[in-house]
Amino acid sequence: MIYFNNLKGRDYKRAYGETESETENKTGNKQEIISDPIIFDLDDNQAIDAMNEDWKQVKPGQMAMVVDGNEKLDTTVYKVTAIERKKDVATHTESFIVRGSAISKLPVKGDRYNISFMLHGIAHKRLTDGCFQRGVNLIASAVY
Repeated sequence: MIYFNNLKGRDYKRAYGETESETENKTGNKQEIISDPIIFDLDDNQAIDAMNEDWKQVKPGQMAMVVDGNEKLDTTVYKVTAIERKKDVATHTESFIVRGSAISKLPVKGDRYNISFMLHGIAHKRLTDGCFQRGVNLIASAVY
């Protein structure tokens, strides 16, 4: 399981200018094309930072959860479907984006993510008292 750190509550849809687009199918009816949502992003400097060494383990097919802006571990479990490069509309810089499809909801104990990590036995060398260390954007753990 990969745990992504979005404690700043970054709105990925807005950051990357993603909107619901429409195209016409063969019968002329409007049909929405919806790709899996962006669940995380990582810029080039973050990707090569030693604190984020687990980035090398993020692959399509892997399960992931997100720690969101209200400091809670989101109950949604995602299956990573794609890792792409995309330009941020505000900064005009390219970053890695991770797309995921929701596959399940899990009960999460604890009001804050660090309590949830400790109650569920999630341990990692980049967690201190269940909290992400400074500069850590993701961790990989065999436990949920």
